[in-house]
Amino acid sequence: MLSADDYYPFYAGVEKSAVTSYDMATDVVAKVSDDLQFDTTIFPWLPANLFYAPKTRILGGGTYVVRNFEKMQDPEKVRIMGPEEYPELIKDPNTYLLETVLPRRFEVLQDINPEEKYNRIVEAVLGEGQKFSNYMQACEEKGCHLTLSGIMVNPVDFLFDFFREFTGIVSDIKRCPELVRDVGLAILEAYKPIIRSIKPASDKAIFIPMHIPAFLSPRDFEKTYWPSFKGFAEYMVEQGHNVVYYFEKKYGHLFDYLQDLPKKGIIGVFQEDDMRLVKKKLGSSMAVAGGLSTTLMQHGTKEECIDHVKGLIQDLCPGGGYFITPDTPMMYPVDGRPENLKAVADYIRDCRL
Repeated sequence: MLSADDYYPFYAGVEKSAVTSYDMATDVVAKVSDDLQFDTTIFPWLPANLFYAPKTRILGGGTYVVRNFEKMQDPEKVRIMGPEEYPELIKDPNTYLLETVLPRRFEVLQDINPEEKYNRIVEAVLGEGQKFSNYMQACEEKGCHLTLSGIMVNPVDFLFDFFREFTGIVSDIKRCPELVRDVGLAILEAYKPIIRSIKPASDKAIFIPMHIPAFLSPRDFEKTYWPSFKGFAEYMVEQGHNVVYYFEKKYGHLFDYLQDLPKKGIIGVFQEDDMRLVKKKLGSSMAVAGGLSTTLMQHGTKEECIDHVKGLIQDLCPGGGYFITPDTPMMYPVDGRPENLKAVADYIRDCRL
């Protein structure tokens, strides 16, 4: 399962700045897919100048800015509400988001001309959204299987990512943990109609990157994050969805909680944890993914990379429930030499246990 983003054009021998349309991006994705013959990827390359920049320009803001074909988060646009506003957010998340938070973030929502406001929102949300949907379909038609059926974040991560930023949410967890928990539960209820609107499919999954839990003690995690996280997971599985969680950094201190997630429909992609320990602790609870060292693919020989993969296959594949995937998303040329990635992909494709 390839996990990559801006590594796509590097592998294909194309400058990012030369890709000026989704048709060109599709050709890049197809070239990499044809060459590596990976089984699946969560989503294809997301060129920042095509995916993020147009929406930011049309709406007049956002949590990301694009400079030199790179997306960067703007902390000032993330920490956009104070903890004293939590009760209002808990009371009605949708109304508070639409009428209070989003107008602070997007200048288009401050426009007093309702027709212009409407046209710009439609262009950004529906127009750009349709372009991306067409791109996804075109990538699949050219042989790149995509797991993605939607991208969401857990409720407390949503609070972190779009309302309070890192220092704000860490402070809130210590000072008003009950409010953080209650916001998470309120956002969960607001999520449910969205989940029902996404059509489940056996070969697709909702992708959820995990952000704040790696920095929380088990005690803080249980008090603030776990109630809405567990409820969200259970609701998605009840609605027939598969879920791919991306566990950024280390999660060993939270394995006991992860064992209580639904026992079907979940893949956990682990970044820094020992995959052999992950499989031992969580293999009966979820499918697991990770283990392919990008450091080794950059600095090792082909033979060393193949030996590394042999060990993963021998130790983790018996019994099923394991995807070989890079331990970090491949973003930059230093994330692996193309010849090593190609050798690894060829070995995996031809391997027979």
